[in-house]
Amino acid sequence: MRLPGFLLALGLTGLLALATPIRPALAADDASSFIAQTANSVLTLARNTSLSQDQYKQQLHTIADQAFDAPRIAQFVLGRYWRTASPTERQQFVQAFENYMVQVYATRFRQYSGSTFKVIGQRQEGNSTMVTTEIAQPNSPEPARVIWQVGKTANGYKITDVSLEGISQAITYRQEFNSVIEQHNGQISALIQQLQQKANG
Repeated sequence: MRLPGFLLALGLTGLLALATPIRPALAADDASSFIAQTANSVLTLARNTSLSQDQYKQQLHTIADQAFDAPRIAQFVLGRYWRTASPTERQQFVQAFENYMVQVYATRFRQYSGSTFKVIGQRQEGNSTMVTTEIAQPNSPEPARVIWQVGKTANGYKITDVSLEGISQAITYRQEFNSVIEQHNGQISALIQQLQQKANG
């Protein structure tokens, strides 16, 4: 599960860099503005060196809950197995998936702290807004293009996918997770166990 982890870490780096103003202020109901507000929360947390690792991860989990539509992403990445999963398995998977994402954030995003971030634009695609950004790393000759898929819910905007250079994080997760389940004779519990192990470091 290395590629999705990299996408999440790089994407979070974009949120960190976005906290530095690089374009005119956007309307409060703008999807790009939502990404910027999330970035400010993450940057404030990252600068708080007084937190223990457990406190840091707990607060990062809170930000992830607010920013990402984890239940919707989890349902998509589980694919056809979501329909056959029991209510308990669905609940366990969503929780394990959220914890795994937070673990990826907590352990990797600091590696990309020297990156710079620029919003290119946004466009409407069905019920989602696609926020296109570029992230430049010090040792990379070309910036990486990252597209945030943002949906508007009853609780405000939520991130539903992140694509790096045309590679969808959600689709990549779906392919990898389905492969794990297939290798274990369709047992969703095997995937849940793996995610829980990775989330615990």
